[in-house]
Order: sequence, then structure tokens, then C-alpha cells
Amino acid sequence: MSDQPVPLIRLFATCLAIGAFSFGGGLSGWIYREFVEKKRWISDEDFASTMAICQILPGANVINLVICLGELLRGAKGAFVCFLGFLLVPLFAVVALSALIDQVSDATQLEAGLAGVAFAAIGLLLLICWKGVARARRKPFQLLIMAAIAIAVGLLRLPLSPVVLVAVPISILAAIRKSQRG
Repeated sequence: MSDQPVPLIRLFATCLAIGAFSFGGGLSGWIYREFVEKKRWISDEDFASTMAICQILPGANVINLVICLGELLRGAKGAFVCFLGFLLVPLFAVVALSALIDQVSDATQLEAGLAGVAFAAIGLLLLICWKGVARARRKPFQLLIMAAIAIAVGLLRLPLSPVVLVAVPISILAAIRKSQRG
């Protein structure tokens, strides 16, 4: 949110740290904490809209997210350094873990450790959801759309793609109508 462009080396180092120290899911929570709360490179609203777009795109959401955030902050070079930084350590970690698991006959403790990390990541993901609901509380229609999607997909077990294909145009039309009135 500064007028100065974020240095590429800082983008790389931040994504490298996120990729190195966070795993097991919930990576969007770590990315949110670093890019929005700690470094204040982007606003909460920009993060939320970028994340929404990245969830619609094909591929892994967090990879899409770091690429889009890098592009938002520094263009194509930013997208590349974020992508590279984010995946560098996990690439080597997966190869090393694979070799380790092949050598260990009883990986029970390793599995327990990974499960613990996964629960921490779930907590971060719930935090992002909570903040999204808190932000939408000021906008009842957005809260209604969020609730409708959660019920349709979570409770009624409808496929996500058709639900999003219905919800997105409704949300866009509502936002257009609101901007025309306001």
C-alpha cells in the first residue's frame, strides 16, 4: 500500500519463507498474514478479490495466489520470483522426505507431526474465513451470497462449479446496481 514498488528480492524472500515454513494446507492464511497484515503490501480487499479469482482459475489456488500477488505488485517479474520462491524449498523437501520415508519402516511419528501442522494450517484458513465474514457483515447482500454458497456446496453437496457460475453473475449485477445508486 506504499507508493514505492516492493523490491523483487523481498518478494522472493517472503515467498521462500512461506514455502519453507508452512505446509499441510492453509497456505493462503500464511500468505494473507505476510502480504496484508505484516508487510502491508496490499489491502485486505485486494487480497480477498485476488484470492477469489485464484480459486476460480484452474490449478492449485495458492500457486495462483502467489503468482497473482507477485504480478499485482511487480508485474511479470514479480509473478516469477514469487512462484520460484514459493516452490523452491518444497521441491527439495518433497524429494528429501520421499527418500526418508523410503528408508524408514515405521513413519508413525512423521505422520503425527504432519497431522499437527495440518491442524495449525486449518486454523489459519478458518481465520481468513472469519475475517471475510466480518468484512461482509457490513454488506448484507455479500453475506447472503456467502451463506447461499456455503449451504449449496457444504450442506446440499452441490458441485462447486455450477454454484459459482450462478453466484458470480448475481454478485456482479448486485455490485453494478449498488455502484450506480451510490
